[in-house]
Order: sequence, then structure tokens, then C-alpha cells
Amino acid sequence: MSLTTALPTPSIAIQPSLESRLQVALEHARRLTALYGTDSIDVAIAWETVEELSTAHRRRATQATAFDRYCSAHPDAPECRIYED
Repeated sequence: MSLTTALPTPSIAIQPSLESRLQVALEHARRLTALYGTDSIDVAIAWETVEELSTAHRRRATQATAFDRYCSAHPDAPECRIYED
């Protein structure tokens, strides 16, 4: 009898980043536009998806992180000091 038993590893679903999803949606929308022109409902939906992902990306970029909020509340904390060369 072996003391070690192989255990199944849990599958980890890796979520693509918002930026990579935006790039994929943009390429898809451009491809659909080239194939079907600008009058297709599929093209309109693809560009709407690009707009929604772009808005979410901008919103995430402007949100302050927990570290930023901490440094705003404690500007003299050692981890918040900025040293320039």
C-alpha cells in the first residue's frame, strides 16, 4: 500500500483580463464590420460590446485602490512615501 495518493487537482478557471477582453471584442467588431458592413445588427451588437467594455476599463482605471485610499488617509506612513531619484 502506498502512502501517497494522487489527488485530483481542482480545475481553476482563469478569467481573461478586462483589457484582453476589450482587445478581442475590438478585433471581432472590426472583422464583422469588414464582412457585413455597417448595416448589420451583429455589427451593431459587437460595437456596443466594445463600448461597454471600454467604459468598464476606463471606470476601473479611475477607481482608487485600497492602497491609494490608505495613503490619502496616512500620507506620512513609510509605505506611502515616494522617493525620486
